[in-house]
Amino acid sequence: MPALHIIFKSMKVFTLEEARNLLVKIKPIVEDINLKKEELLDIYSRLEEEEDDLEKMYYQTKVKELESLVRQGFMRIEELGGVIKGVDPILVDFLSYHDGRYIWLCWREDEDTIMYWHELNDGFAGRKPIEYLENTERFI
Repeated sequence: MPALHIIFKSMKVFTLEEARNLLVKIKPIVEDINLKKEELLDIYSRLEEEEDDLEKMYYQTKVKELESLVRQGFMRIEELGGVIKGVDPILVDFLSYHDGRYIWLCWREDEDTIMYWHELNDGFAGRKPIEYLENTERFI
């Protein structure tokens, strides 16, 4: 486990309160990403149907621009300390330290706040209610 400790030392480690407060910045980014993804789907279908080469070039340019903006949104979330674990739906984990071990605080885009957590090696299916952690209150 020492190697993991070194890796995680370079990452931001959040308390539950810090991670929840960060969602105020992350939610608008996620909303923007989703708008861009919807736009992309629309443009993909137009591109398939378009026969005019000039229009196709326009749509291809628009696709590249929107894809770049989506990537920038995800990068911004990671710059803030979130770790992208899924893109449809958007899942963001926040590294935390609880009761002597690292864990992930887990947020899905349709949730109001962080309501779940899981062990490092567990994925979405391993999420557990945050109440367990709140009752023990041993965050760093």
